[in-house]
Amino acid sequence: MSMAFMATFSLRTKMASGCFAITSSDGTCQNAALTVVQLAAALGIGAISPSTVAATGGATLTIRGRGFQSATTLTIRGKAASVTFKDANTLLEVTPSRTPGSQQIAIANPDGETVSLDAAFIAS
Repeated sequence: MSMAFMATFSLRTKMASGCFAITSSDGTCQNAALTVVQLAAALGIGAISPSTVAATGGATLTIRGRGFQSATTLTIRGKAASVTFKDANTLLEVTPSRTPGSQQIAIANPDGETVSLDAAFIAS
């Protein structure tokens, strides 16, 4: 028989065994397992600066977001671009010469997760 109950716990109630006490809402002690899992941040693009670069290339784009990995790859309008991993929230890319206009950026992590942003920046 399965029974659901509301449980509360406090990390301040560490017992001598090294475990934490779990009590139900009525205050009785419960035998229960608790697993805490920290999930990786989902891949996402937050902001790109500057928003306009010279079409001749040479500008450094700062791409801020979340979930970037050290072997992240980047394409601009479908063409591979050189990217520097700074941290899980920041990538740097020196723009090659571009066809003027709106540019799409696509980012792929080595685990297969991908994200893209249309009109990410403008080359003029």
